Amino acid sequence: MLKPALAVLWAQYGPYHFARVAALQLHADSQPVHALEFASQTADYQWNRGGSSVNLITLCPGAVAETLSFWKVFFSTRRHLRRLAVKVCFLPSYWPKPSLAALLAAKSLGIGTVLMCESHAGTSRSRGLASWVKRRLARMFDAALVGGNPQKRYYESLGMPRENIFIGYDAVDNDYFARRAQEVRIQAAEIRCRYDLPQRYFLSLGRFVAKKNLATLIRSYRRFLDADSRPQTHLVMVGSGQEDTPLHALCRELQLPIYEHTGSGTEAAPPTSAHSSPGVHFYGFRQIDENPKFYALADAFILPSSWEEWGLVVNEAMCCGLPVVVSKTVGCAEDLLPPVAAGGAIAQPRATRLAQDRRQNGFVFDPGSVTALAESLLALDGDPGLRQQMGQASRSIIQDFSCDAFARNALLAAQVALQARYPLAPLAARSLQPRK
Repeated sequence: MLKPALAVLWAQYGPYHFARVAALQLHADSQPVHALEFASQTADYQWNRGGSSVNLITLCPGAVAETLSFWKVFFSTRRHLRRLAVKVCFLPSYWPKPSLAALLAAKSLGIGTVLMCESHAGTSRSRGLASWVKRRLARMFDAALVGGNPQKRYYESLGMPRENIFIGYDAVDNDYFARRAQEVRIQAAEIRCRYDLPQRYFLSLGRFVAKKNLATLIRSYRRFLDADSRPQTHLVMVGSGQEDTPLHALCRELQLPIYEHTGSGTEAAPPTSAHSSPGVHFYGFRQIDENPKFYALADAFILPSSWEEWGLVVNEAMCCGLPVVVSKTVGCAEDLLPPVAAGGAIAQPRATRLAQDRRQNGFVFDPGSVTALAESLLALDGDPGLRQQMGQASRSIIQDFSCDAFARNALLAAQVALQARYPLAPLAARSLQPRK
């Protein structure tokens, strides 16, 4: 019997999406899994998309995802799903308009639908009529694949049956990051020289946009330096965006040394970090293949976002064996930073707050508190053993959030969706069981 075909649709494919679909294709064995995207370009991401073995279908070639019309997406999605004989389609939420168009196209064909999303109560902005509409749209899906427990609780609150919601959506290629980090550490001296990296540094990596709350990080770093009589640890910031100029201005206001490294690693440049005063290093946007070089040599990774659906950079940092310091309002904090077992609090002068904020592999903190973040940095900076212990915990915890886990739970969600659409086809449903 021919196995039912699956389709996985995102606005635009990047390295994360290719890795997840490749794992799904592997676990699905000979079952057809089709990779679809709305467009090959978006306004927010400039990914290098070479090197993937996944056969990708672009529904609207030459377009930018944010500019697509509802009807163009609707008819193109419907045509491709019908041509590929898809029985279950994984869809990127129900909004904005292209996502809604794809959902309605799938429903018009009677195809099973699985919602892929990382929203949680902390990121919800809907009120009144908008909240009612969101509930109606969420209930149109047969199943959901979400990031973690906060996301699962949120979609259950929107009326989706708990047993139809699966965890594991937010995954990166764990093996890639772990392997690359190890390779970088073997060549540590060469990499530091090529990229002009400080001997010790805290790392921030991501877009420079308001929700990332990077001004709080810079203010906390200033306080960290002021509290340490012999500061040696720098702050490395990898990324770009609309907050670039204000962040530079804030560094000048706080009298923090600024080091620019836009060309580091790609061209010969005189080193600026060696024996320099601790300060803030700006490296600009980097492609995913460069990121392990920054993770591998850092003391700790920091994500201070005011709000965040998940935070895949935390996955990456944990794969590379780093302690992580994450805002409590980041969507991955509950699942990726589990509490310390009873009796595991650290002995520090400020132990009361640190004990509450400590996790197995790092610290969480209130994104509005400069002091709380600075204290976490001080605790990590002064204890190499603690950094090593937390880094090892990161490697262990992240194994439960792999692309393989994504694939296994995606297949379970597909089985639920298939049974909802085709209740008289139990053999087809059983074919969706993941391999042991």
